[in-house]
Amino acid sequence: MAIFRFWIVALVLLASIPAMGAQRAPVLEEILEEVRASYNKQERPMVIFDVDGTLLDNRTRIQKILVEYAEAELKKARPDEAKKIREIQLDAIEYRVADTLKGIGIDDSGIINNAMVFWGERFFTDAYLGYDVPTAGAVDFVRTLYSSGAKIVYLTGRDTERQLLGTVRALREHGFPIGIQGTELIMKPTPQTQNAMFKQRVTNYLRHYGKVVATFDNEPGNINVYRRAFGKALCVLFQAKHSADAPPLLPNITELKSFEKIPEPEPIQVVQKPVDVSAAVEVPQTDEAPEPAAPKAADTTPVATEEVVEEPEPKEEDPLAP
Repeated sequence: MAIFRFWIVALVLLASIPAMGAQRAPVLEEILEEVRASYNKQERPMVIFDVDGTLLDNRTRIQKILVEYAEAELKKARPDEAKKIREIQLDAIEYRVADTLKGIGIDDSGIINNAMVFWGERFFTDAYLGYDVPTAGAVDFVRTLYSSGAKIVYLTGRDTERQLLGTVRALREHGFPIGIQGTELIMKPTPQTQNAMFKQRVTNYLRHYGKVVATFDNEPGNINVYRRAFGKALCVLFQAKHSADAPPLLPNITELKSFEKIPEPEPIQVVQKPVDVSAAVEVPQTDEAPEPAAPKAADTTPVATEEVVEEPEPKEEDPLAP
């Protein structure tokens, strides 16, 4: 048996939670690359964005209006319904007010109709546009496009009569490039203009002022218009609440969940930790016979001794022999 002292190197694999780097969705990176290439070729690249439901999340505006309605008209007469509305979460806000209220358990037609009137008087006004918040990652992506050479076009279904000042103010305050060279805001001239028809007419105008690299909208009907108008552009449907009677998407339209950068996992780190361990290790027995010792030189001095007859050692039995 032999005793060995040795060092054991312990390998500890550590995966860190915080990300070391991040990257946008592949379609967004592709658009950025196309913008840079087009700008270098002096093709005047252009990217078109919808505002409501794409760059700006207007659910906070709807939430604000409904809470005001509950406080003004339901607090005393219908306290239970008022409480449900005050506690409504953003995820429960639907495209239509009626669907939102039914989703939180309010089915009274009188309450729903009054809420829709209250909402309609406020939703399309400058004063309430300030309650919108940017879609996560949108500001950074638009600013990156702009700094890469793209002209930014905000093509929105908002109308100039009621929402021009509030739209410009909101975009500017949230950090979107607006009102400067290389940007353009296009709005409906009147509230009565139908959105898809309005955007269809504008595509004819935009086609003459540069290369449309990409378009973004949360309405399937609008993104279909862009798909037909700009055959080589990347048309992206942003996945947000939209009208219930939306048509099916045309082919070659990419759907996008977020403008945010996707965190990349940190590479696995290998840490070597020395440990001093004393261990008794038994040398395993082998079936091989030991090498015979070298013969000693014969002693020539005569010695008188009795003759000793050595008995032969008993032969070890083979346990596997029959």
